[in-house]
Parts: sequence; structure tokens; C-alpha cells
Amino acid sequence: MIGNISSIDTMGLVDGPGIRVVVFLQGCSLRCKFCHNPETWNDRQKKKTYTPEELVKFILNYKEYLQKCKLNYNSLTAEETFEYISPLYQNLPNWNNPGTMINVIPPVNLVSVASMSFSELYNPNFAQDTYAGLLILSELEVTKYISDLVNWDWKQSFGVFTFGGKGTNLYATKIALTKACPETQNSGCEMNKYFMITSKNAHPCHYEVCNWLGIGKDNCIEAKCDLDGRIDIEDTEKIICKNIENGKIFLGFNLNGGSTNELTVDPIKKISELNQKIASKYKLDYIPHIHVDSVLGWVYLFFNDYDYTINPLGIENKYLMKIQSINKKVQEFKYADSLGIDFHKTGFCPYVSSLFIVKNRRDFYSLNLNKENPLEELHYGNYNPFETTLELTRASSGPIMALTTLKSLGIKGFQEIISNMFISTEKFRKLLIKNKNICIINEETEWLATLFIVKPEKYKKYNLEEILKLDEKEKEDIKEFNINYAKYILEKGKNGEITFTFTSSRSYKIPNTNIKLGALKAYPMSVFLNENEVNNLIEEISISIENYKKSLKNIDYTKLYNISDNMVYRSKR
Repeated sequence: MIGNISSIDTMGLVDGPGIRVVVFLQGCSLRCKFCHNPETWNDRQKKKTYTPEELVKFILNYKEYLQKCKLNYNSLTAEETFEYISPLYQNLPNWNNPGTMINVIPPVNLVSVASMSFSELYNPNFAQDTYAGLLILSELEVTKYISDLVNWDWKQSFGVFTFGGKGTNLYATKIALTKACPETQNSGCEMNKYFMITSKNAHPCHYEVCNWLGIGKDNCIEAKCDLDGRIDIEDTEKIICKNIENGKIFLGFNLNGGSTNELTVDPIKKISELNQKIASKYKLDYIPHIHVDSVLGWVYLFFNDYDYTINPLGIENKYLMKIQSINKKVQEFKYADSLGIDFHKTGFCPYVSSLFIVKNRRDFYSLNLNKENPLEELHYGNYNPFETTLELTRASSGPIMALTTLKSLGIKGFQEIISNMFISTEKFRKLLIKNKNICIINEETEWLATLFIVKPEKYKKYNLEEILKLDEKEKEDIKEFNINYAKYILEKGKNGEITFTFTSSRSYKIPNTNIKLGALKAYPMSVFLNENEVNNLIEEISISIENYKKSLKNIDYTKLYNISDNMVYRSKR
């Protein structure tokens, strides 16, 4: 007997007492309306297969590890402690390696790491100024710099660092809900009463934050996109009008300010104009909130004042035109009410360093029930962000790392890094496309991400158009082939036999189509990636593909890279 497994949660905490291993099977036919795991429905999307014996062995590996974990009674020396934890680092990618091209995870600025370590020695708490001292000024200073870049009045704007990009969207959606329906802060949300608008190309967390806030994922309504992947204004207006006329309350927008795969930036100015039109047409006593999820695209604001005619950095024209095109789009951020910014992505900082920033600080006041203007007075002893922030306790790491990086690199430093990433990406893509085993599926993108598939031998002569015409079973076979290639890379990388790393995307949507295809995704974000490194990388990729195909006869890579094996190894040390 063989079972199709959708996923395995090895550290389940909500499915019974204690820590449990939870197995989700693939191919459920019940179709429950409020199913928490709809990804288990489609039996074509099986991820793994196990016999009962294999599954039990897998689970018992975790049991063995957890059983052997026992907190020591006596103190360990620093050397003994580090000897114990060091195996945990053995499978980490080398982020400074130019071949590490995992999803928007760049090498970090070492100066920011040093500043974080220094501040953490003092263990400041950003709940209020009396706990954080002058360090709390770092958050205000970063907010000022970003406001200047966006072209907001920094005297009116306000920002707080939070736990991640999802956190910035959570803040924005909460503000949108509170502006439209302040009574929800006390009475809570009514079922199916409110709705948000997002793009069909939106990040999944836009739906998740609506779920967490009680608005409901179904009430985060996606609008169609145009041929450029940007939200369609006409369709958006129709959706808003229909829902308002059906009695729902319109909260606002969560827009793309640089999508993960294509760096799509929605037409924010036109959305702002539409927003005013809607408020006027339906005589709303509030203005719906416009948030831009700009965790990636914000960094192109550094080119606002770049002289494209003189071109002081000598950037090749074809790259310069791409940068200029993106910069023109992100300049429309100024029409938004709030932004989300991840310094741990294109800001080259460690986690977590996400900034939520609002154009008008009075939007932040709405989150405090007890005090009208909690942020009005910035005198020492009066500045208490905890009265308004989601987190009571906040670390200093995000603000101080962001400030250190901004000051150490400066505008010119960011410009140089960004232009170098474009050059490296272009050269990587140009050489990769020459490999007959590979098919690039987003060749025309402006952005850094390169999505491609490694073609199985039977499809080696197929071009992209022919692959897209294959039936679903054939596409699924190609997806599994590529997922297993990614596992092969990980397995060989553990032993140092391979020095590059990709991200595996299970359902990449082909631009301007409804076709989804499993693909590999490369993000060449390393500042160390030069022309010579690109050449070496392409050669290594070519060799690895040939070796992978040869090895398929002997090894089942669907079962490789089992983290539990490493856990057992560590427990025996």
C-alpha cells in the first residue's frame, strides 16, 4: 500500500496534547466549506508517497530525537554549549556565496550585524523611551529618511518596526477597519460585513491578515489584472460598487508595491483617484485606506534624484531603462496612506527588520482607545509606542540595523548594489537560456527573479509554448522532476559537492495567462556575484543537471533530504 501525502507537520501543537507529528493525506473528496487545508483536495497535486512502514520510520525518527533531548541540570561551559548547538548550522546555505540564490534572501550588511549585537548587549525595549533611551531615536530617524524618499511630510508621518512583511499588512488592515468602523475595537466584527480589495497577483498574506482580524479571507476580494499584471481599475470599481450596494462596508486597498516574482507595482495614483470618487459617490464619512505592500519595491526610491542623462555611475543603458521604469512606478507610493518595507529583503539587513509607515500619524492614533494623541508629544518620558503598537515588547534590532545600513551605504551605495544585481541577473539569464536542458518562463521580466524549468529528457526538444500546451498530468510530471532536482541540489550541497541553491516554486502563474507551472526560481542578489562567478555558476548548473539525470536510475530523490536524519544524528552526539 502507498499513500499520497500532502504535508507532514513535525511539531504540531494544536492537534492534541503535547508535541505531535500530524500527517495530512492528499486527495480528500469531502470539500468542506470551511476547510483549513484545501490544498489536500486535488489528488493530482500529490507531493510525496510513502508506504505505511516508511511513514512510521519517518515519524519515529522525530520521536527518537525528542526523547533524547533532555535539559541538563548542571551548567555547561560556553565551549560545551556551542559544541552542542553547532550541528544545527550544518545545513544552512552560505548566504555570502554568490551561488546562493534563494527567494529574496540577500547577504547581510556586516555593519548592521555589528550594530545589532552591540545594542542587544544593553537589552533595550522599544515599548517606550524610558526603556530604550536614545536608541529609540533610530526608529524615528529611519521613518524620517523613508518619508523623505517617498515625498511625504516627515512631520506628519509615523513608523514602527514589526515582526515581518505580514505584520506591516496586519497593521494596515487593522487601521483600515478602524477608520471605517471604529466601533469594532469594542464590539468586534460582524460576519461578512466588510471587504478589502487586493490584486489577483497579491501575496497570500493579504488574505491571511483578513482572516486573523475577523474580516474573513473571502472578504479580501481580488480584482483582475491588466496585461502588465497591474490591478485593473475598471474591474476594481465594479467590484467596489457592487459590494457597497449589497450593504457591505468598504475598508480600502492592499496593493502591490513590487510583487515577489515580477516586481509588479499597481497604478497607485489612479487607485487614489478612484478611492476619492467612491467616497464621494457613496457619501462615506471616512476615506478608505490605501496600503501598498512595498516590501520589495521600496528600494528603487533611491533612484528618485538619479541623473539619468549624465548617468554618473555609468550604468549600461538597457539596465538603466529598467531601473528608470521601476523608479517611475514606485514614485507613486506618495499617493498611498501607508507602506510596508522589509529591510531584511532588498535592504540587506538580518531578520527581523520590517517597517510599517503611515503618511498621517493620526491614522495611528485610531488604534488607541484610551488616548487621543498618544504620539503627539515626543518629549522624553512621554513617548510610549506600546500604547498603539501590536507588540508590547519590541526589540531594538530592526530600527538600529536599518539605520546603520542606510547610513553606511548611503543613496549611492544602494544605487550601485541595485544596478549590479540587474547586470548579474541579465548575464545569468543570458547564459542560462543557452542550456538546452533549461526553459526560462519569465524571460521578459524587468525584475531580478529568473523562473525556469529543467526539462526531463522526453521534453528536451520542447520550447516554452509547447510545454504550456501539455496536459495537466504531463505538467505535473515536469513539476515533480524539478522539485526532485531541487532536492538533489540540497542533498549534494550538504556534502559540499554543489555550491549553488535555488528556490522551488510549485505553482508559478505564467504572466498574462491562467496557466500554472512548477518551476525553479533564482534570485541573484549577492553583491559578490560578478561576470566570472556567473560563468562558473552556469557551468556548475549544467554539470549538475547531467549528473542528476544519470542518478535518477539509482536514487529516489523524493525521499532525500530528510531533516529527521540530521536530528537523530545530533541527538546521539
